[in-house]
Amino acid sequence: MTNNKQVEPAYSVLAEIYDDVMIGVDYETWTDYIDEIIYQYHPYAVTVLELACGTGTMALSLEELAAYDITATDGSEEMIQVAKQKARSARSDVKFLTRNFLDLNMDQTFDVAFMVFDSLNYLHSEQDILKMHREVKKVLNPGGIFIYDFTTPRNSRIAIKHLNNESKRVNNLYRYHRKSSYNAKKREHTNRFIIEKLSNESGNVAETYHEKHLQKIYTLPEIENIVKKTEFSILNAFDGFALEPAHEKSLRITMVLQ
Repeated sequence: MTNNKQVEPAYSVLAEIYDDVMIGVDYETWTDYIDEIIYQYHPYAVTVLELACGTGTMALSLEELAAYDITATDGSEEMIQVAKQKARSARSDVKFLTRNFLDLNMDQTFDVAFMVFDSLNYLHSEQDILKMHREVKKVLNPGGIFIYDFTTPRNSRIAIKHLNNESKRVNNLYRYHRKSSYNAKKREHTNRFIIEKLSNESGNVAETYHEKHLQKIYTLPEIENIVKKTEFSILNAFDGFALEPAHEKSLRITMVLQ
């Protein structure tokens, strides 16, 4: 047995089991929500760019609406490779690219850019959040909109109750254990994954991998103040998956910018 204690890059080894880890996420409802926001604020949008697309589930789901020309990007090459495999199986036309959202380097522009599942929380400084907005501004057509969400301190305090010490075996090939913690003073939410690759159905461990995922947790006033320093204006800030205004008890906030 090999026991590799080195911390791997986030979303590298995890890419192999990401869809199983996220099996409880209702992507169809999330897709409908993003589509509803696009219809409300940019009803004639055609070209759509997804940032931090992961294994491509949202992009592939959005494609089923037959309304958009979709390009999806992620900074993890491993996640994009899984997304491409899923796209081939689905005979999808979604274009998947490996791109860091702090350096998009795209050769086309879009009517809409969106980013879901608190990917913004992986940016740990105001400077990086501002840089991401500048990168997105470069690739949006005039009148284009930018949609993204982030999670709040209240969400982290609640989430660790069910995320911490989560364990699961996946397809007799992998087993993972998650430790989730929240430092309220620093407003940092950490997820540590121990991922074991199994050698056979008996459960013998062939390799052990470790990934650390660190998120900075923000409040709505903080994000609003940062957006004011960009070339975007805020069209709305919604509570979770409802088209209702965000408030102090919101767990997840969806920003709509133009």
